[in-house]
Amino acid sequence: MADKGPFLTSCIIFYLSIGAAIFQILEEPNWMNAKDQYILEKEIVLKKYTCLTKEGLDDILKIVSEAAGQGVTITGDKHRNSWDWGNSVIFAATIVTTIGYGNVAPKTIGGRVFCILYGLCGIPLCLVWISELGSFFGDRAKRLSQVLIRKGVSVKKVQLTCTALFLLWGLFLHLLIPPFVFMSLEGWSYLEGIYFSFITLTTVGFGDYVAGVNPNIEYPRLYRVFAELWIYMGLAWLSLFFSWNVHMVVAAHKVLKKRRHRHRHDEEPPSVEDKSNPDVKQSVINIFNFLSEKEEDYSTVIKEIGITARETKPADNINRSKSCSDILTLDHSPRHRRMMSISEVFMTAKADMDKGDQEEESSVIQESKGGLEPAECARTGNVENKDSNALDLEKDGIIFTAPAKDVTEEQSAKRPDGGGTRFKISKVNEDFLMEYDENG
Repeated sequence: MADKGPFLTSCIIFYLSIGAAIFQILEEPNWMNAKDQYILEKEIVLKKYTCLTKEGLDDILKIVSEAAGQGVTITGDKHRNSWDWGNSVIFAATIVTTIGYGNVAPKTIGGRVFCILYGLCGIPLCLVWISELGSFFGDRAKRLSQVLIRKGVSVKKVQLTCTALFLLWGLFLHLLIPPFVFMSLEGWSYLEGIYFSFITLTTVGFGDYVAGVNPNIEYPRLYRVFAELWIYMGLAWLSLFFSWNVHMVVAAHKVLKKRRHRHRHDEEPPSVEDKSNPDVKQSVINIFNFLSEKEEDYSTVIKEIGITARETKPADNINRSKSCSDILTLDHSPRHRRMMSISEVFMTAKADMDKGDQEEESSVIQESKGGLEPAECARTGNVENKDSNALDLEKDGIIFTAPAKDVTEEQSAKRPDGGGTRFKISKVNEDFLMEYDENG
Protein backbone atom coordinates (compact mmCIF):
# COMPACT_ATOMS: atom_id res chain seq x y z
CA MET A 1 0.00 0.00 0.00
CA ALA A 2 2.93 2.30 0.61
CA ASP A 3 3.93 2.35 -3.06
CA LYS A 4 0.40 2.32 -4.52
CA GLY A 5 -1.28 4.65 -2.01
CA PRO A 6 -0.24 8.03 -3.45
CA PHE A 7 -0.96 6.91 -7.02
CA LEU A 8 -4.44 5.58 -6.17
CA THR A 9 -5.23 8.68 -4.12
CA SER A 10 -4.27 10.88 -7.06
CA CYS A 11 -6.44 8.78 -9.38
CA ILE A 12 -9.46 9.11 -7.06
CA ILE A 13 -9.04 12.88 -6.74
CA PHE A 14 -8.67 13.25 -10.51
CA TYR A 15 -11.68 11.00 -11.19
CA LEU A 16 -13.87 12.93 -8.72
CA SER A 17 -12.81 16.24 -10.21
CA ILE A 18 -13.63 15.12 -13.76
CA GLY A 19 -16.99 13.73 -12.64
CA ALA A 20 -17.91 16.88 -10.74
CA ALA A 21 -17.06 19.09 -13.72
CA ILE A 22 -19.12 17.00 -16.14
CA PHE A 23 -22.13 16.79 -13.79
CA GLN A 24 -21.99 20.53 -13.21
CA ILE A 25 -21.98 21.20 -16.95
CA LEU A 26 -24.89 18.84 -17.57
CA GLU A 27 -27.13 19.43 -14.55
CA GLU A 28 -26.62 23.01 -13.40
CA PRO A 29 -28.48 24.61 -16.37
CA ASN A 30 -31.42 22.28 -15.79
CA TRP A 31 -31.54 23.28 -12.12
CA MET A 32 -31.49 26.98 -13.04
CA ASN A 33 -34.38 26.46 -15.45
CA ALA A 34 -36.35 24.52 -12.84
CA LYS A 35 -35.85 27.28 -10.28
CA ASP A 36 -36.99 29.98 -12.71
CA GLN A 37 -39.99 27.86 -13.68
CA TYR A 38 -40.94 27.42 -10.02
CA ILE A 39 -40.85 31.18 -9.38
CA LEU A 40 -42.88 31.82 -12.51
CA GLU A 41 -45.52 29.24 -11.52
CA LYS A 42 -45.91 30.84 -8.09
CA GLU A 43 -46.51 34.24 -9.66
CA ILE A 44 -49.11 32.78 -12.02
CA VAL A 45 -50.96 31.18 -9.10
CA LEU A 46 -50.95 34.46 -7.17
CA LYS A 47 -52.31 36.36 -10.19
CA LYS A 48 -54.97 33.72 -10.81
CA TYR A 49 -56.17 33.63 -7.21
CA THR A 50 -56.18 37.27 -6.09
CA CYS A 51 -57.49 36.41 -2.63
CA LEU A 52 -54.37 34.32 -1.97
CA THR A 53 -51.40 36.22 -0.66
CA LYS A 54 -47.77 35.26 -1.03
CA GLU A 55 -47.51 34.38 2.65
CA GLY A 56 -50.52 32.09 2.37
CA LEU A 57 -49.05 30.32 -0.65
CA ASP A 58 -45.78 29.80 1.21
CA ASP A 59 -47.68 28.27 4.13
CA ILE A 60 -49.44 25.87 1.77
CA LEU A 61 -46.18 24.85 0.13
CA LYS A 62 -44.58 24.29 3.54
CA ILE A 63 -47.42 21.96 4.56
CA VAL A 64 -47.10 20.07 1.28
CA SER A 65 -43.33 19.72 1.68
CA GLU A 66 -43.66 18.35 5.21
CA ALA A 67 -46.30 15.86 4.11
CA ALA A 68 -44.13 14.67 1.24
CA GLY A 69 -41.23 14.25 3.66
CA GLN A 70 -43.40 11.95 5.79
CA GLY A 71 -44.18 9.76 2.79
CA VAL A 72 -47.70 11.02 2.18
CA THR A 73 -48.91 11.25 -1.40
CA ILE A 74 -49.58 14.92 -2.14
CA THR A 75 -51.25 14.59 -5.56
CA GLY A 76 -54.52 12.87 -6.37
CA ASP A 77 -57.09 11.34 -4.09
CA LYS A 78 -55.38 7.96 -3.62
CA HIS A 79 -52.94 7.60 -0.75
CA ARG A 80 -50.42 4.81 -0.53
CA ASN A 81 -49.64 3.38 2.89
CA SER A 82 -45.85 3.40 3.03
CA TRP A 83 -45.72 1.21 6.16
CA ASP A 84 -47.98 -1.70 5.42
CA TRP A 85 -46.52 -5.23 5.43
CA GLY A 86 -45.42 -5.27 1.79
CA ASN A 87 -43.81 -1.84 1.83
CA SER A 88 -42.17 -2.57 5.19
CA VAL A 89 -40.56 -5.69 3.70
CA ILE A 90 -39.23 -3.59 0.80
CA PHE A 91 -37.89 -1.01 3.24
CA ALA A 92 -36.15 -3.72 5.31
CA ALA A 93 -34.60 -5.07 2.11
CA THR A 94 -33.26 -1.62 1.24
CA ILE A 95 -31.56 -1.52 4.67
CA VAL A 96 -29.79 -4.90 4.57
CA THR A 97 -28.76 -4.47 0.92
CA THR A 98 -27.53 -0.89 1.64
CA ILE A 99 -29.57 0.43 -1.33
CA GLY A 100 -31.50 3.00 0.72
CA TYR A 101 -33.71 4.69 -1.86
CA GLY A 102 -34.62 7.49 0.52
CA ASN A 103 -38.23 7.85 -0.56
CA VAL A 104 -39.29 6.21 2.73
CA ALA A 105 -37.45 6.65 6.01
CA PRO A 106 -38.31 6.23 9.71
CA LYS A 107 -39.43 9.43 11.39
CA THR A 108 -39.96 8.30 15.00
CA ILE A 109 -37.18 7.97 17.58
CA GLY A 110 -37.92 4.29 18.15
CA GLY A 111 -37.92 3.58 14.42
CA ARG A 112 -34.56 5.27 13.91
CA VAL A 113 -32.95 3.45 16.85
CA PHE A 114 -34.27 0.09 15.62
CA CYS A 115 -33.08 0.93 12.09
CA ILE A 116 -29.51 1.32 13.42
CA LEU A 117 -29.60 -1.98 15.33
CA TYR A 118 -31.34 -3.78 12.46
CA GLY A 119 -28.73 -2.61 9.98
CA LEU A 120 -25.81 -3.58 12.22
CA CYS A 121 -26.99 -7.19 12.28
CA GLY A 122 -28.65 -7.44 8.87
CA ILE A 123 -26.02 -5.89 6.60
CA PRO A 124 -23.24 -8.42 7.41
CA LEU A 125 -25.73 -11.28 7.13
CA CYS A 126 -26.91 -10.10 3.73
CA LEU A 127 -23.36 -9.59 2.47
CA VAL A 128 -22.40 -13.14 3.48
CA TRP A 129 -25.51 -14.53 1.81
CA ILE A 130 -24.86 -12.59 -1.40
CA SER A 131 -21.26 -13.84 -1.37
CA GLU A 132 -22.46 -17.43 -1.06
CA LEU A 133 -24.92 -16.81 -3.87
CA GLY A 134 -22.06 -15.59 -6.05
CA SER A 135 -20.08 -18.73 -5.17
CA PHE A 136 -23.10 -20.78 -6.26
CA PHE A 137 -23.00 -19.12 -9.66
CA GLY A 138 -19.26 -19.79 -9.82
CA ASP A 139 -19.88 -23.50 -9.15
CA ARG A 140 -22.34 -23.61 -12.04
CA ALA A 141 -19.63 -22.21 -14.29
CA LYS A 142 -17.27 -24.95 -13.10
CA ARG A 143 -19.88 -27.62 -13.87
CA LEU A 144 -20.27 -26.21 -17.37
CA SER A 145 -16.51 -26.26 -17.89
CA GLN A 146 -16.39 -29.94 -16.86
CA VAL A 147 -19.06 -30.82 -19.40
CA LEU A 148 -17.29 -28.94 -22.19
CA ILE A 149 -13.90 -30.48 -21.39
CA ARG A 150 -15.39 -33.98 -21.41
CA LYS A 151 -16.69 -33.26 -24.90
CA GLY A 152 -13.15 -32.47 -26.04
CA VAL A 153 -13.29 -28.68 -26.13
CA SER A 154 -9.91 -26.98 -25.64
CA VAL A 155 -9.06 -25.17 -22.44
CA LYS A 156 -8.90 -21.73 -24.06
CA LYS A 157 -12.29 -22.18 -25.70
CA VAL A 158 -13.78 -23.33 -22.41
CA GLN A 159 -12.43 -20.25 -20.62
CA LEU A 160 -13.73 -17.97 -23.34
CA THR A 161 -17.14 -19.67 -23.36
CA CYS A 162 -17.62 -19.54 -19.59
CA THR A 163 -16.54 -15.91 -19.41
CA ALA A 164 -18.82 -14.90 -22.30
CA LEU A 165 -21.82 -16.71 -20.81
CA PHE A 166 -21.20 -15.11 -17.42
CA LEU A 167 -21.07 -11.61 -18.89
CA LEU A 168 -24.00 -12.05 -21.29
CA TRP A 169 -26.18 -13.71 -18.66
CA GLY A 170 -25.68 -10.80 -16.25
CA LEU A 171 -26.04 -8.07 -18.85
CA PHE A 172 -29.23 -9.40 -20.38
CA LEU A 173 -30.94 -10.74 -17.26
CA HIS A 174 -30.13 -7.82 -14.94
CA LEU A 175 -29.57 -4.76 -17.11
CA LEU A 176 -30.99 -5.03 -20.64
CA ILE A 177 -34.23 -7.04 -20.31
CA PRO A 178 -35.72 -5.60 -17.04
CA PRO A 179 -36.20 -2.07 -18.51
CA PHE A 180 -38.80 -3.51 -20.88
CA VAL A 181 -40.76 -4.80 -17.87
CA PHE A 182 -40.54 -1.41 -16.19
CA MET A 183 -41.70 0.28 -19.39
CA SER A 184 -44.89 -1.80 -19.44
CA LEU A 185 -45.71 -1.67 -15.71
CA GLU A 186 -44.26 1.61 -14.46
CA GLY A 187 -44.70 3.74 -17.57
CA TRP A 188 -41.01 4.64 -17.72
CA SER A 189 -38.87 5.03 -20.80
CA TYR A 190 -36.17 2.47 -21.63
CA LEU A 191 -33.43 4.86 -20.50
CA GLU A 192 -35.21 5.43 -17.19
CA GLY A 193 -35.57 1.68 -16.73
CA ILE A 194 -31.90 0.89 -17.35
CA TYR A 195 -30.98 3.86 -15.17
CA PHE A 196 -33.08 2.45 -12.31
CA SER A 197 -31.56 -1.02 -12.82
CA PHE A 198 -28.00 0.22 -12.59
CA ILE A 199 -28.65 2.58 -9.65
CA THR A 200 -30.39 -0.24 -7.75
CA LEU A 201 -27.90 -3.05 -8.40
CA THR A 202 -24.92 -0.85 -7.55
CA THR A 203 -26.68 0.04 -4.23
CA VAL A 204 -26.46 3.75 -5.04
CA GLY A 205 -30.22 4.10 -4.62
CA PHE A 206 -31.02 7.77 -5.19
CA GLY A 207 -34.74 7.18 -4.72
CA ASP A 208 -35.90 9.29 -7.66
CA TYR A 209 -37.14 6.08 -9.36
CA VAL A 210 -38.57 3.24 -7.26
CA ALA A 211 -40.46 0.27 -8.64
CA GLY A 212 -43.88 -0.64 -7.27
CA VAL A 213 -44.69 2.50 -5.26
CA ASN A 214 -46.95 4.49 -7.60
CA PRO A 215 -50.38 4.75 -5.92
CA ASN A 216 -52.10 5.37 -9.24
CA ILE A 217 -51.00 2.01 -10.72
CA GLU A 218 -52.49 -1.39 -9.91
CA TYR A 219 -49.52 -3.80 -9.85
CA PRO A 220 -49.67 -7.60 -10.20
CA ARG A 221 -49.44 -9.51 -6.94
CA LEU A 222 -46.09 -11.20 -7.61
CA TYR A 223 -44.51 -8.12 -9.17
CA ARG A 224 -42.78 -6.98 -6.01
CA VAL A 225 -41.66 -10.53 -5.13
CA PHE A 226 -39.96 -10.99 -8.49
CA ALA A 227 -38.51 -7.50 -8.22
CA GLU A 228 -36.91 -8.39 -4.87
CA LEU A 229 -35.49 -11.69 -6.22
CA TRP A 230 -34.15 -9.83 -9.25
CA ILE A 231 -32.41 -7.34 -6.95
CA TYR A 232 -30.72 -10.05 -4.85
CA MET A 233 -29.56 -12.06 -7.86
CA GLY A 234 -28.37 -8.88 -9.53
CA LEU A 235 -26.38 -7.88 -6.46
CA ALA A 236 -24.69 -11.30 -6.41
CA TRP A 237 -23.84 -11.12 -10.12
CA LEU A 238 -22.61 -7.53 -9.96
CA SER A 239 -20.40 -8.19 -6.91
CA LEU A 240 -18.91 -11.20 -8.70
CA PHE A 241 -18.46 -9.14 -11.84
CA PHE A 242 -16.66 -6.35 -10.01
CA SER A 243 -14.38 -8.85 -8.25
CA TRP A 244 -13.59 -10.56 -11.54
CA ASN A 245 -12.99 -7.22 -13.25
CA VAL A 246 -10.60 -6.04 -10.53
CA HIS A 247 -8.77 -9.37 -10.63
CA MET A 248 -8.33 -9.12 -14.40
CA VAL A 249 -6.98 -5.58 -14.13
CA VAL A 250 -4.52 -6.59 -11.40
CA ALA A 251 -3.39 -9.64 -13.38
CA ALA A 252 -2.89 -7.55 -16.51
CA HIS A 253 -0.90 -5.01 -14.50
CA LYS A 254 1.37 -7.78 -13.18
CA VAL A 255 1.96 -9.13 -16.70
CA LEU A 256 2.83 -5.69 -18.04
CA LYS A 257 5.12 -5.07 -15.08
CA LYS A 258 6.98 -8.33 -15.72
CA ARG A 259 7.34 -7.49 -19.41
CA ARG A 260 8.78 -4.07 -18.60
CA HIS A 261 11.17 -5.67 -16.14
CA ARG A 262 12.36 -8.19 -18.76
CA HIS A 263 12.69 -5.43 -21.33
CA ARG A 264 14.85 -3.33 -19.01
CA HIS A 265 17.14 -6.19 -18.05
CA ASP A 266 17.05 -7.90 -21.47
CA GLU A 267 15.88 -11.17 -19.98
CA GLU A 268 14.40 -14.00 -21.98
CA PRO A 269 10.73 -14.74 -21.33
CA PRO A 270 10.08 -18.00 -19.49
CA SER A 271 9.41 -20.96 -21.71
CA VAL A 272 5.99 -22.47 -22.02
CA GLU A 273 7.25 -25.77 -20.60
CA ASP A 274 8.03 -24.08 -17.31
CA LYS A 275 4.55 -22.61 -16.95
CA SER A 276 2.49 -25.71 -17.47
CA ASN A 277 2.99 -29.41 -17.88
CA PRO A 278 1.49 -30.55 -21.18
CA ASP A 279 1.14 -34.10 -19.88
CA VAL A 280 -1.34 -33.00 -17.19
CA LYS A 281 -4.81 -32.49 -18.66
CA GLN A 282 -7.17 -30.19 -16.78
CA SER A 283 -10.59 -31.58 -15.93
CA VAL A 284 -12.22 -28.34 -14.79
CA ILE A 285 -11.80 -24.62 -15.49
CA ASN A 286 -12.67 -22.11 -12.78
CA ILE A 287 -12.75 -18.55 -14.06
CA PHE A 288 -13.39 -17.37 -10.48
CA ASN A 289 -10.42 -19.14 -8.89
CA PHE A 290 -9.26 -15.82 -7.44
CA LEU A 291 -12.07 -16.08 -4.87
CA SER A 292 -10.36 -19.08 -3.26
CA GLU A 293 -6.84 -17.65 -3.27
CA LYS A 294 -5.21 -17.25 0.11
CA GLU A 295 -4.59 -13.66 1.04
CA GLU A 296 -1.96 -12.61 3.53
CA ASP A 297 -3.46 -10.15 5.96
CA TYR A 298 -3.25 -9.40 9.64
CA SER A 299 -5.97 -11.83 10.72
CA THR A 300 -4.55 -14.79 8.76
CA VAL A 301 -1.06 -14.18 10.13
CA ILE A 302 -2.39 -14.11 13.70
CA LYS A 303 -4.33 -17.34 13.10
CA GLU A 304 -1.25 -19.08 11.73
CA ILE A 305 0.77 -18.00 14.77
CA GLY A 306 -1.89 -19.42 17.08
CA ILE A 307 -2.05 -22.72 15.17
CA THR A 308 1.74 -23.05 15.26
CA ALA A 309 1.80 -22.37 18.99
CA ARG A 310 -0.82 -25.06 19.65
CA GLU A 311 0.97 -27.62 17.49
CA THR A 312 4.37 -27.00 19.15
CA LYS A 313 5.05 -29.46 21.97
CA PRO A 314 7.24 -28.55 24.97
CA ALA A 315 10.66 -30.18 25.00
CA ASP A 316 11.37 -33.01 27.42
CA ASN A 317 13.57 -32.55 30.48
CA ILE A 318 13.51 -28.79 30.28
CA ASN A 319 14.22 -26.67 33.32
CA ARG A 320 12.19 -23.52 33.76
CA SER A 321 11.02 -21.48 36.68
CA LYS A 322 7.46 -21.52 37.96
CA SER A 323 6.99 -17.88 37.01
CA CYS A 324 7.80 -18.71 33.37
CA SER A 325 6.00 -22.03 33.10
CA ASP A 326 4.13 -20.98 29.97
CA ILE A 327 7.31 -20.45 27.95
CA LEU A 328 7.93 -23.46 25.76
CA THR A 329 11.62 -23.08 25.06
CA LEU A 330 13.52 -21.72 28.07
CA ASP A 331 17.26 -22.20 28.52
CA HIS A 332 19.36 -21.68 31.61
CA SER A 333 20.49 -18.18 32.34
CA PRO A 334 24.26 -17.51 31.90
CA ARG A 335 24.82 -17.22 35.65
CA HIS A 336 22.93 -20.46 36.28
CA ARG A 337 25.01 -22.24 33.63
CA ARG A 338 28.26 -20.98 35.19
CA MET A 339 27.23 -22.17 38.64
CA MET A 340 26.28 -25.59 37.29
CA SER A 341 29.60 -25.81 35.46
CA ILE A 342 31.53 -24.88 38.62
CA SER A 343 29.77 -27.61 40.62
CA GLU A 344 30.55 -30.16 37.89
CA VAL A 345 34.21 -29.09 37.94
CA PHE A 346 34.38 -29.49 41.72
CA MET A 347 32.90 -32.94 41.48
CA THR A 348 35.36 -33.90 38.75
CA ALA A 349 38.32 -32.48 40.66
CA LYS A 350 37.26 -34.34 43.80
CA ALA A 351 37.03 -37.59 41.85
CA ASP A 352 40.52 -37.01 40.39
CA MET A 353 41.94 -36.36 43.86
CA ASP A 354 40.40 -39.52 45.26
CA LYS A 355 41.80 -41.41 42.31
CA GLY A 356 45.24 -39.92 42.99
CA ASP A 357 45.11 -41.05 46.62
CA GLN A 358 44.23 -44.56 45.53
CA GLU A 359 47.11 -44.59 43.07
CA GLU A 360 49.47 -43.36 45.85
CA GLU A 361 48.41 -46.18 48.13
CA SER A 362 48.89 -48.69 45.35
CA SER A 363 52.34 -47.25 44.64
CA VAL A 364 53.33 -47.73 48.26
CA ILE A 365 52.24 -51.33 48.07
CA GLN A 366 54.20 -51.82 44.87
CA GLU A 367 57.27 -50.19 46.48
CA SER A 368 57.13 -52.59 49.35
CA LYS A 369 57.10 -55.41 46.85
CA GLY A 370 60.18 -54.05 45.06
CA GLY A 371 58.62 -51.95 42.26
CA LEU A 372 60.24 -48.65 43.19
CA GLU A 373 60.47 -46.94 39.85
CA PRO A 374 56.84 -47.27 38.82
CA ALA A 375 55.76 -46.14 42.25
CA GLU A 376 57.93 -43.06 42.14
CA CYS A 377 56.58 -42.24 38.68
CA ALA A 378 53.05 -42.54 39.95
CA ARG A 379 53.91 -40.46 43.03
CA THR A 380 55.57 -37.84 40.87
CA GLY A 381 52.48 -37.65 38.64
CA ASN A 382 50.31 -37.39 41.70
CA VAL A 383 52.40 -34.55 43.14
CA GLU A 384 52.18 -32.72 39.87
CA ASN A 385 48.42 -33.11 39.89
CA LYS A 386 48.20 -31.89 43.48
CA ASP A 387 50.55 -28.97 43.01
CA SER A 388 48.91 -27.78 39.82
CA ASN A 389 46.88 -24.66 40.40
CA ALA A 390 44.08 -25.55 38.00
CA LEU A 391 42.37 -28.37 36.21
CA ASP A 392 41.24 -27.43 32.72
CA LEU A 393 38.03 -29.00 31.56
CA GLU A 394 36.57 -28.34 28.17
CA LYS A 395 32.90 -28.98 27.79
CA ASP A 396 30.55 -27.75 25.09
CA GLY A 397 33.20 -25.36 23.76
CA ILE A 398 33.70 -23.63 27.17
CA ILE A 399 36.90 -24.09 29.26
CA PHE A 400 36.31 -24.27 33.00
CA THR A 401 39.09 -23.89 35.55
CA ALA A 402 38.91 -25.90 38.80
CA PRO A 403 40.52 -24.52 41.93
CA ALA A 404 43.49 -26.21 43.46
CA LYS A 405 43.14 -28.22 46.60
CA ASP A 406 44.51 -25.43 48.78
CA VAL A 407 41.61 -23.23 47.74
CA THR A 408 39.12 -25.64 49.31
CA GLU A 409 38.95 -26.64 52.93
CA GLU A 410 37.67 -30.05 53.91
CA GLN A 411 35.97 -30.76 57.16
CA SER A 412 34.54 -34.03 58.37
CA ALA A 413 30.88 -34.04 59.22
CA LYS A 414 29.97 -35.04 62.76
CA ARG A 415 26.89 -36.66 64.15
CA PRO A 416 24.81 -34.95 66.84
CA ASP A 417 26.13 -37.42 69.43
CA GLY A 418 29.75 -36.51 68.58
CA GLY A 419 30.55 -39.55 66.43
CA GLY A 420 32.30 -39.34 63.09
CA THR A 421 30.83 -40.05 59.66
CA ARG A 422 32.25 -40.93 56.28
CA PHE A 423 30.96 -37.70 54.70
CA LYS A 424 33.14 -34.62 54.20
CA ILE A 425 32.16 -30.98 53.74
CA SER A 426 34.21 -28.98 51.20
CA LYS A 427 34.33 -25.21 51.67
CA VAL A 428 35.38 -23.08 48.71
CA ASN A 429 37.06 -19.73 49.16
CA GLU A 430 34.50 -16.99 48.43
CA ASP A 431 37.14 -14.71 46.88
CA PHE A 432 37.89 -17.36 44.32
CA LEU A 433 34.21 -17.65 43.36
CA MET A 434 33.91 -13.89 42.94
CA GLU A 435 37.06 -13.79 40.80
CA TYR A 436 35.78 -16.71 38.71
CA ASP A 437 32.41 -15.07 38.21
CA GLU A 438 34.01 -11.80 37.05
CA ASN A 439 36.28 -13.61 34.60
CA GLY A 440 33.29 -15.34 33.08
